[in-house]
Amino acid sequence: MDSFILVLRVVLSLGAVLTVLWLAQKYARRRLKVGGSEQLVSVVARQGIGQKAAVVLVDADGKRFLLGVTEQSVSILHTADAPEVEETDEEGAAAFSRKLAEASGEKASAAGAAAAGAPAAGPLAGSILAPSTW
Repeated sequence: MDSFILVLRVVLSLGAVLTVLWLAQKYARRRLKVGGSEQLVSVVARQGIGQKAAVVLVDADGKRFLLGVTEQSVSILHTADAPEVEETDEEGAAAFSRKLAEASGEKASAAGAAAAGAPAAGPLAGSILAPSTW
């Protein structure tokens, strides 16, 4: 009976400690979030060139940096202005869908219907494999 009470106390204590750690982590993550969902630095691409070396493309403060990253250092290889992000419009999306349908051999009307939000008919309709999903 004494060993059961000891095990129960240990399990409850461990549960309390884990709960406090989880709440502290959640609070810290919320407090450390800078500027809402905006990121000050974003990694555009990363390409490994060896076991412990990589080339990284980073956007920060309106600039784009090409960085060489190794285990011991980070070197700036090139700096340029970051390209502006273009907003997509509905007409552009519909035109892209038509061109994609033409390139893949499908009917343009089906692509137009998929772009307009109409459900696609067929055995793959609604699945992740359906062309309208992509």
